[in-house]
Amino acid sequence: MNDSVRRYPELAELVRLKDAGWVFRPLRDGRGELAGLVGTRCRQDFTDALFVFDRGHFVGARVLDGDGCVWLKDGGDLAEIARELSALPEPDAPGAPRLVRRPSLLWTP
Repeated sequence: MNDSVRRYPELAELVRLKDAGWVFRPLRDGRGELAGLVGTRCRQDFTDALFVFDRGHFVGARVLDGDGCVWLKDGGDLAEIARELSALPEPDAPGAPRLVRRPSLLWTP
């Protein structure tokens, strides 16, 4: 992994998340081709997810069990999205996102 991080420094953020207990899996398209990577951190009542589609497209989300998505960020800075997602307070803590985001027909991960 060190060679990969040297070549692509942004991967250091994924290593940090993996060391913090996140689990990463490949995302495959309908033909079985690699389409990206998803990392998840699951807790009793919520899941945080980070989708990596390419070097410039990342999506972070927090989903509350039984409620839906309460935080979503789509952008081109992996470190920024990963840090913001990791810094979210636990769901019952002050400042935690609580407003459920309704899905848009235009949004697809």
